[in-house]
Amino acid sequence: MLEVNDYLPHTPPMRLIEFISASSETSVTTLTRLTSESAFYCAEAGGIPAWVGLEYLAQTAAVWVGLEDVRNGRPVDPAFLISARQYTVTEPVFVVGQDLFAEVKVEMIEQDIVAFSGQITDAHGRIMANAVFTAYRPENVWSYLGGGLGLAGG
Repeated sequence: MLEVNDYLPHTPPMRLIEFISASSETSVTTLTRLTSESAFYCAEAGGIPAWVGLEYLAQTAAVWVGLEDVRNGRPVDPAFLISARQYTVTEPVFVVGQDLFAEVKVEMIEQDIVAFSGQITDAHGRIMANAVFTAYRPENVWSYLGGGLGLAGG
């Protein structure tokens, strides 16, 4: 397994996924180990609310974009989640102690827009969540962000 550091422009505590467990030119699977140290851990719920799964999928898609950037000799820059449809979950909470695998597949690429389908499974292969979503990756991210606005990399 590879760490996501070189392919995901997020930093802790907002880097929610840890490892790349598989990848191809059209898909990637990442691993997240759920702990009470997660930025989204909720003691009252007894784990991480399942709505956070959409961010696991979005960060996994960002890893795919980062891998694609590296394959094309580009710097690894952010992509932006612009829509999510059909996000469904089987449980309201992801339980601490679980390992979750988020897999995203590229369904369509049109210029700077990439459409993905994705699912989250537990270590036993049970589907915990799935979604269809779209990301935007502008050619020049820092120009898109207004010249960097004082952000690193701008």
